[in-house]
Order: sequence, then structure tokens, then C-alpha cells
Amino acid sequence: MSQNSPRKRSTGKQWIPGVLLAVVIVGAALGTYALLNEGRMPWSTEAQAQAKVAEDRAGKKSYPRAMQSIPPFTAVTLEHIVDAKGVPNVLWLDAEKAQANGLLEASAVLGRVTKGDKRAGYGFTEADFLPKGSPASRTAAIPAGMVGVQLTAQQIPTLRGLEANDRFVLVAAADPYSGPLAPRGTTLSTELQSQAAERKAFNALTRLIVEGGVVIQAMPDTKSNSKDQAFVAVPSAQYGELLSALNNEVEITALAESTNPTVEVVRLPEPVVPEPVESITIQNGNEKRTFMLPPEKSKSGGSR
Repeated sequence: MSQNSPRKRSTGKQWIPGVLLAVVIVGAALGTYALLNEGRMPWSTEAQAQAKVAEDRAGKKSYPRAMQSIPPFTAVTLEHIVDAKGVPNVLWLDAEKAQANGLLEASAVLGRVTKGDKRAGYGFTEADFLPKGSPASRTAAIPAGMVGVQLTAQQIPTLRGLEANDRFVLVAAADPYSGPLAPRGTTLSTELQSQAAERKAFNALTRLIVEGGVVIQAMPDTKSNSKDQAFVAVPSAQYGELLSALNNEVEITALAESTNPTVEVVRLPEPVVPEPVESITIQNGNEKRTFMLPPEKSKSGGSR
């Protein structure tokens, strides 16, 4: 009589440990991914958006933009191109396209001094800056051969409305009603003699005193205070006449010159000083008589 050996019956649950192991592995992988990506999963909308951004930026370079308005004559720092969280405000562009538009990378922007107001949201070009090495001062914008002078709206009201880099001429009007500094025959002090000489320089109704001036920092256009200031540059050789006109409190008018590149500005020739007249001739019928004039007194008091 044969004896049947006992058989082990399968429970059908042998796959469970393997599935559990796979779940643990996948969970660990996803947990690690989330940990490295601030909790974002690969199928999340944010993660997909970041993947799209990374794809769009492939092969491109970043070019900084002004995060805030930057005043003229200011050295650019990180604070000017990053937000409150320290995230840079940049444009991602192909290098060739950026170079065609003259955009500068951050390394070529930081530390440079702005030439004028830089509006927020715009990239930087070489035209936005003073030459490399310029200090963060408006004196760096004074052209060679010129000097800077600060003027108020009270001194020259017509400077208001001119913008930075605008060119101008200054015309002084004499005071035709100003009387003598002292009674006739009175000996003038050295100071009064100097004032008399300055008055004589403005004995015409108008006189051109500055030609080719340049606005460095414009006068506020929205204010109407007589103390509003403008910083301008004038040729060094003409500063003396401007100072003399200001000291005499004569009326000075600023006339704008063309900055159109297609217009050639022709400077007026220097006036020719006439030779002194030593004699005069009077013709009376057939009779001609010549009279010698007394020598003209020089400024130092001697005769010519």
C-alpha cells in the first residue's frame, strides 16, 4: 500500500516581499529627489516649468538689468541688479544677439560709473557709462579743456529745461541804467576801479560770454525754486567772463545749441580789436586839417 507524501501548499503571497522592497526603493528615490529639489516632484507643474526654463536657457548667457533706477555718476553694485532675496535680474540671450545690441555681462558692469539716469528693467551698454576708471563724481564728465560750475535758477533761469549733454551758449545783457560808481573827479579805490573795468566790459546791450557750454547735471524740471541748481561745463578761457557777469548780477540768458549729428555748429570768429586812432582829419571845402589826438590812458594809468 503506497503512502502519499505530504505536499506544501503555496499560499500565493510570495510576491509581497518583492513588491514591498520595490516600493521602499522607489520611495527612497522620490524622497531624495524631493529633498534635493525643495519638495518638488518631477511631475509637479513647478518642476516642469523649471525644466522648460533650463531648456530655454541652454547655450545662452545672462545679462544683468537694473533692478532699480540708478542716479547719474553712481558706481553700479550688486544691490542695483538683484532683488530683496538676492536673485539677479537678468536677461538670457544668445551671445551673438546680445553683442549685436551692445549688452554687457555682469563682470563688465559692476563698478562702472553711470553717465546719466539708468531706468529700472533695462540692460546695460557701454553708452550708459563714463570711461573706465572714472570716479563716481560728476567732475568725471567734464570734457577736457573745460571747467565745471554750479549755477542756480536765480542766476540763469533759462537753463531750466536743458537736459544732460545739451549744449548751450550764454549771452549777457548789460544794465543800461547803471550809474557811475562815484562822482566825476573822485579818486576810485582799487576795488571800485576793478568794478568799473568789469562794467566797461559789458557796455553793449548784449554780449556773448560762453560758447560751447555743456550741461553735466540738469536743473530739476518739475520744480520752480530759484535755488534749483544745474552743474555745467564751460571752456576754461571763458570762465572769467562768466564769473564777471555773475558778480555784476547782469541778466544772463542760456540759448540751446543743436546736438543733431547732421548739423555742423560753426563757432563765431574772435572779434578783431580795432587799432587805436591817433589822429583825425577834417575836410572843409578845399581846406584839410589834421589834428593829433591825446594818447589814450592804459588800464595801469600810463599812456600808450
